[in-house]
Amino acid sequence: MECSEARNLIAAYVDGEAAPARVAFLDAHLAGCLGCRRERAAQSFVHLELRRVATHHVAPPALRERVRALTRPRRPGRRERWWARWGAPMLAPAAGLAVAALFASNVYLAASRPSADERLAEDVVTSHVRALVSDRAIDVVSSDRHTVKPWYVGKLDYSPPVADYADQGYALVGGRLDYVGGRPVAALVYRHGVHVVDAFVWPDGSTEAAPAVVHAEARRGYNLMHWSAKGMAYWLASDMDPVEMERLELLMADARAM
Repeated sequence: MECSEARNLIAAYVDGEAAPARVAFLDAHLAGCLGCRRERAAQSFVHLELRRVATHHVAPPALRERVRALTRPRRPGRRERWWARWGAPMLAPAAGLAVAALFASNVYLAASRPSADERLAEDVVTSHVRALVSDRAIDVVSSDRHTVKPWYVGKLDYSPPVADYADQGYALVGGRLDYVGGRPVAALVYRHGVHVVDAFVWPDGSTEAAPAVVHAEARRGYNLMHWSAKGMAYWLASDMDPVEMERLELLMADARAM
């Protein structure tokens, strides 16, 4: 696949509208083309920001009460009896349809609202993509955990676990302060070959003894992996292969077990 063809497909790719067969070709191209990966990151950022600021509108209480009032039965007066006998039956189906439409609209809006986990995943992807397209991917540049870890002192109300896995192919290149789930968090930056991996870490109140359950998903062409361990939440975000991400997750889990 040529770059020109790939870039024509990226918009549909980040919107989740590209044909599966085309996605496979694009994934193969992106693995070896830095320029197209940057283009995907830029388009993903715009897409995610639009989703983040979009609003859902629910019918206000006053409107719902007006609809109920229009459909509420009442005893007709003498002048209204003709209307009750002839006019109301003609409009009752329309009023019923209006109520049904209002109810269906509210149900749809409630169902379409993302859950807390979905909003958190969107935040993580947005933060990762924003870092890729900005000049602030790393605040403290260092492969030394004794430099990166102290850098967060005074910037966060917790001390994130920091480790380097360069010997296993996942080199720590630094860290930054980011914002996820409505709070400032530590984002540790790793590099694996041509891929950048962001590891977001923050306290989540999980118990020390609770077993870690790892969740993996893909959003907008990026892979996510998250779990909780020893009172901390971990989220990995990258365009790296999920198998490679799982290896990093195992390394991080082993480091925390020590």
